[in-house]
Amino acid sequence: MKKMYSKEAAKKSGKLSFFLVMMLCTAMIGASCWFAYTQTARDITLEIDSITDMNNRIAAAVPETNVPKPETNLPSETTEPRAARAVTPAVKPTEAFTQPVTEPMEPPVEQTAAPAEPVQIPARMPCNGEILQPYSNGELVKSATTGVWQTHNGVDIAAAAGDPVYPMEPGIVTDIEENALWGICIVIDHENGMYSRYCGLAPGLEVSEGDQADPNEPIGYVGNTAEIESALPPHLHFEVRQGEHLVDPVSYLGNLGR
Repeated sequence: MKKMYSKEAAKKSGKLSFFLVMMLCTAMIGASCWFAYTQTARDITLEIDSITDMNNRIAAAVPETNVPKPETNLPSETTEPRAARAVTPAVKPTEAFTQPVTEPMEPPVEQTAAPAEPVQIPARMPCNGEILQPYSNGELVKSATTGVWQTHNGVDIAAAAGDPVYPMEPGIVTDIEENALWGICIVIDHENGMYSRYCGLAPGLEVSEGDQADPNEPIGYVGNTAEIESALPPHLHFEVRQGEHLVDPVSYLGNLGR
Protein backbone atom coordinates (compact mmCIF):
# COMPACT_ATOMS: atom_id res chain seq x y z
CA MET A 1 0.00 0.00 0.00
CA LYS A 2 2.79 2.32 0.87
CA LYS A 3 4.54 1.37 -2.33
CA MET A 4 1.52 2.27 -4.43
CA TYR A 5 1.31 5.64 -2.73
CA SER A 6 4.93 6.34 -3.49
CA LYS A 7 4.40 5.61 -7.17
CA GLU A 8 1.34 7.80 -7.26
CA ALA A 9 3.18 10.62 -5.52
CA ALA A 10 6.10 10.29 -7.91
CA LYS A 11 3.77 10.38 -10.88
CA LYS A 12 2.09 13.55 -9.59
CA SER A 13 5.46 15.10 -8.83
CA GLY A 14 6.62 14.39 -12.43
CA LYS A 15 3.55 16.02 -13.92
CA LEU A 16 4.00 19.05 -11.70
CA SER A 17 7.62 19.38 -12.75
CA PHE A 18 6.60 19.17 -16.40
CA PHE A 19 4.06 21.95 -16.02
CA LEU A 20 6.56 24.07 -14.11
CA VAL A 21 9.10 23.61 -16.90
CA MET A 22 6.49 24.49 -19.50
CA MET A 23 5.44 27.61 -17.63
CA LEU A 24 9.04 28.63 -17.18
CA CYS A 25 9.71 28.18 -20.91
CA THR A 26 6.59 30.11 -21.79
CA ALA A 27 7.62 32.93 -19.48
CA MET A 28 11.09 33.02 -20.95
CA ILE A 29 9.71 33.10 -24.53
CA GLY A 30 7.29 35.88 -23.59
CA ALA A 31 10.04 37.86 -21.94
CA SER A 32 12.23 37.47 -25.01
CA CYS A 33 9.42 38.60 -27.30
CA TRP A 34 8.68 41.59 -25.12
CA PHE A 35 12.33 42.58 -25.04
CA ALA A 36 12.64 42.27 -28.83
CA TYR A 37 9.46 44.29 -29.36
CA THR A 38 10.50 47.11 -27.06
CA GLN A 39 13.98 47.23 -28.60
CA THR A 40 12.58 47.40 -32.17
CA ALA A 41 10.06 50.09 -31.21
CA ARG A 42 12.81 52.14 -29.63
CA ASP A 43 15.02 51.82 -32.75
CA ILE A 44 12.15 52.84 -35.04
CA THR A 45 11.38 55.84 -32.85
CA LEU A 46 15.02 56.93 -32.91
CA GLU A 47 15.11 56.54 -36.71
CA ILE A 48 11.96 58.62 -37.17
CA ASP A 49 13.30 61.31 -34.84
CA SER A 50 16.58 61.37 -36.79
CA ILE A 51 14.79 61.77 -40.15
CA THR A 52 12.54 64.50 -38.76
CA ASP A 53 15.52 66.36 -37.35
CA MET A 54 17.35 66.13 -40.70
CA ASN A 55 14.34 67.49 -42.58
CA ASN A 56 14.07 70.37 -40.16
CA ARG A 57 17.75 71.24 -40.65
CA ILE A 58 17.42 71.11 -44.46
CA ALA A 59 14.32 73.30 -44.40
CA ALA A 60 16.13 75.81 -42.19
CA ALA A 61 19.17 75.89 -44.51
CA VAL A 62 17.17 76.63 -47.73
CA PRO A 63 15.96 80.26 -47.87
CA GLU A 64 12.30 80.68 -48.55
CA THR A 65 11.62 82.25 -51.95
CA ASN A 66 8.66 84.46 -52.40
CA VAL A 67 7.30 83.16 -55.68
CA PRO A 68 4.31 85.19 -56.73
CA LYS A 69 1.31 83.06 -57.09
CA PRO A 70 -0.62 83.38 -60.31
CA GLU A 71 -3.70 85.43 -59.97
CA THR A 72 -6.72 83.31 -60.08
CA ASN A 73 -9.21 86.18 -60.07
CA LEU A 74 -10.76 85.73 -63.47
CA PRO A 75 -13.32 88.24 -64.67
CA SER A 76 -16.67 87.22 -63.49
CA GLU A 77 -19.17 86.00 -65.97
CA THR A 78 -21.59 88.71 -66.92
CA THR A 79 -25.13 88.15 -66.14
CA GLU A 80 -26.15 89.16 -69.65
CA PRO A 81 -27.80 86.27 -71.42
CA ARG A 82 -25.46 84.55 -73.85
CA ALA A 83 -27.90 84.87 -76.74
CA ALA A 84 -28.16 88.67 -76.29
CA ARG A 85 -24.42 89.43 -76.67
CA ALA A 86 -23.30 91.21 -79.83
CA VAL A 87 -20.88 89.10 -81.81
CA THR A 88 -18.49 90.87 -84.20
CA PRO A 89 -17.75 88.62 -87.16
CA ALA A 90 -14.06 87.97 -87.74
CA VAL A 91 -12.65 89.35 -90.98
CA LYS A 92 -9.98 87.32 -92.71
CA PRO A 93 -6.84 89.25 -93.75
CA THR A 94 -7.51 88.57 -97.43
CA GLU A 95 -11.09 89.85 -97.11
CA ALA A 96 -9.88 93.21 -95.79
CA PHE A 97 -8.75 94.12 -99.31
CA THR A 98 -12.04 93.09 -100.93
CA GLN A 99 -14.49 94.85 -98.61
CA PRO A 100 -16.70 97.33 -100.49
CA VAL A 101 -15.65 100.95 -100.09
CA THR A 102 -18.52 103.15 -98.93
CA GLU A 103 -16.66 106.46 -99.08
CA PRO A 104 -16.52 108.18 -102.47
CA MET A 105 -13.12 107.92 -104.13
CA GLU A 106 -11.48 110.64 -106.13
CA PRO A 107 -11.22 109.89 -109.83
CA PRO A 108 -7.76 108.64 -110.81
CA VAL A 109 -5.45 111.22 -112.23
CA GLU A 110 -4.56 110.45 -115.77
CA GLN A 111 -0.84 109.87 -116.19
CA THR A 112 0.46 111.43 -119.35
CA ALA A 113 3.65 109.93 -120.68
CA ALA A 114 6.51 112.34 -121.14
CA PRO A 115 7.14 113.06 -124.80
CA ALA A 116 10.00 111.06 -126.19
CA GLU A 117 13.12 113.01 -126.94
CA PRO A 118 13.72 113.42 -130.65
CA VAL A 119 16.35 111.13 -132.08
CA GLN A 120 19.50 112.93 -133.06
CA ILE A 121 20.02 112.43 -136.80
CA PRO A 122 23.64 112.83 -137.93
CA ALA A 123 23.89 116.08 -139.79
CA ARG A 124 26.49 115.06 -142.33
CA MET A 125 29.58 113.19 -143.30
CA PRO A 126 32.65 115.05 -141.95
CA CYS A 127 33.63 115.99 -145.48
CA ASN A 128 32.49 115.25 -149.01
CA GLY A 129 34.64 112.90 -151.05
CA GLU A 130 35.05 109.34 -152.25
CA ILE A 131 36.13 106.52 -149.94
CA LEU A 132 39.79 105.73 -150.53
CA GLN A 133 40.05 102.96 -147.95
CA PRO A 134 36.92 101.36 -146.39
CA TYR A 135 36.44 100.00 -142.84
CA SER A 136 37.96 96.47 -142.68
CA ASN A 137 35.69 95.16 -139.89
CA GLY A 138 38.56 93.38 -138.14
CA GLU A 139 40.05 91.85 -141.29
CA LEU A 140 43.70 92.43 -142.19
CA VAL A 141 44.45 94.66 -145.15
CA LYS A 142 47.83 95.64 -146.59
CA SER A 143 48.84 99.20 -145.81
CA ALA A 144 49.94 101.21 -148.85
CA THR A 145 52.35 103.14 -146.64
CA THR A 146 54.00 100.46 -144.46
CA GLY A 147 53.32 97.35 -146.56
CA VAL A 148 52.14 95.62 -143.37
CA TRP A 149 48.93 93.63 -143.12
CA GLN A 150 46.79 95.32 -140.45
CA THR A 151 43.21 96.23 -139.63
CA HIS A 152 41.74 99.49 -140.87
CA ASN A 153 39.49 100.79 -138.08
CA GLY A 154 37.87 103.66 -139.97
CA VAL A 155 37.32 105.05 -143.46
CA ASP A 156 39.61 107.31 -145.48
CA ILE A 157 37.61 110.09 -147.18
CA ALA A 158 39.35 111.90 -150.03
CA ALA A 159 39.53 115.70 -149.64
CA ALA A 160 41.78 118.57 -150.57
CA ALA A 161 44.22 119.82 -147.96
CA GLY A 162 42.62 122.68 -146.08
CA ASP A 163 39.01 121.51 -146.63
CA PRO A 164 36.86 122.03 -143.50
CA VAL A 165 36.02 119.03 -141.33
CA TYR A 166 32.64 118.94 -139.55
CA PRO A 167 31.42 116.76 -136.67
CA MET A 168 28.97 114.09 -137.84
CA GLU A 169 26.44 115.19 -135.19
CA PRO A 170 26.34 117.42 -132.07
CA GLY A 171 28.55 116.47 -129.15
CA ILE A 172 31.29 117.54 -126.78
CA VAL A 173 34.99 117.61 -127.65
CA THR A 174 36.54 115.26 -125.09
CA ASP A 175 40.08 114.77 -126.42
CA ILE A 176 42.56 116.53 -128.70
CA GLU A 177 45.93 114.83 -129.26
CA GLU A 178 48.91 114.88 -131.60
CA ASN A 179 49.55 111.19 -132.26
CA ALA A 180 52.88 109.97 -133.63
CA LEU A 181 51.15 107.81 -136.26
CA TRP A 182 47.76 109.44 -136.81
CA GLY A 183 48.78 113.08 -136.50
CA ILE A 184 46.42 115.65 -135.01
CA CYS A 185 43.21 113.92 -133.81
CA ILE A 186 39.93 115.10 -132.26
CA VAL A 187 37.51 112.84 -130.32
CA ILE A 188 33.86 113.89 -129.85
CA ASP A 189 31.38 112.33 -127.42
CA HIS A 190 27.90 112.53 -128.96
CA GLU A 191 26.27 111.70 -125.60
CA ASN A 192 24.23 108.84 -127.04
CA GLY A 193 26.83 106.09 -126.66
CA MET A 194 28.57 107.08 -129.89
CA TYR A 195 32.06 108.57 -130.24
CA SER A 196 33.71 109.87 -133.40
CA ARG A 197 37.42 110.41 -134.13
CA TYR A 198 38.94 112.64 -136.84
CA CYS A 199 42.62 112.04 -137.67
CA GLY A 200 45.31 113.63 -139.89
CA LEU A 201 44.05 117.18 -139.33
CA ALA A 202 46.08 120.28 -140.13
CA PRO A 203 47.41 122.51 -137.34
CA GLY A 204 45.14 125.35 -136.26
CA LEU A 205 41.93 123.74 -134.91
CA GLU A 206 38.64 125.56 -134.38
CA VAL A 207 37.72 123.86 -131.08
CA SER A 208 39.25 123.02 -127.70
CA GLU A 209 38.60 120.24 -125.24
CA GLY A 210 35.23 120.72 -123.53
CA ASP A 211 33.72 122.74 -126.40
CA GLN A 212 30.30 121.97 -127.81
CA ALA A 213 30.63 120.63 -131.37
CA ASP A 214 28.10 121.93 -133.89
CA PRO A 215 27.58 120.02 -137.16
CA ASN A 216 27.30 123.35 -138.96
CA GLU A 217 30.64 124.63 -137.67
CA PRO A 218 34.04 123.15 -138.65
CA ILE A 219 36.22 121.66 -135.96
CA GLY A 220 39.37 121.70 -138.10
CA TYR A 221 40.79 121.20 -141.59
CA VAL A 222 42.13 118.34 -143.67
CA GLY A 223 45.92 118.00 -143.37
CA ASN A 224 48.70 115.50 -143.97
CA THR A 225 49.86 114.85 -140.41
CA ALA A 226 49.00 111.08 -140.36
CA GLU A 227 52.40 109.49 -141.03
CA ILE A 228 50.92 105.96 -141.09
CA GLU A 229 48.85 106.87 -144.20
CA SER A 230 51.23 109.32 -145.83
CA ALA A 231 51.31 107.29 -149.09
CA LEU A 232 47.67 108.14 -149.77
CA PRO A 233 46.52 111.42 -151.33
CA PRO A 234 45.13 114.10 -148.96
CA HIS A 235 42.22 112.66 -147.01
CA LEU A 236 40.49 112.48 -143.60
CA HIS A 237 40.76 109.30 -141.51
CA PHE A 238 37.37 109.01 -139.78
CA GLU A 239 36.39 106.46 -137.06
CA VAL A 240 33.14 105.79 -135.17
CA ARG A 241 32.91 103.85 -131.93
CA GLN A 242 29.77 102.63 -130.17
CA GLY A 243 30.69 102.21 -126.50
CA GLU A 244 33.88 100.15 -126.66
CA HIS A 245 33.25 98.68 -130.13
CA LEU A 246 34.31 100.12 -133.45
CA VAL A 247 31.64 100.28 -136.16
CA ASP A 248 31.65 101.06 -139.87
CA PRO A 249 31.04 104.84 -140.11
CA VAL A 250 29.45 104.59 -143.54
CA SER A 251 27.06 101.83 -142.44
CA TYR A 252 26.17 103.75 -139.28
CA LEU A 253 25.41 106.96 -141.14
CA GLY A 254 23.57 105.01 -143.85
CA ASN A 255 21.37 103.26 -141.26
CA LEU A 256 20.34 106.68 -139.96
CA GLY A 257 19.27 107.87 -143.40
CA ARG A 258 22.50 109.54 -144.47
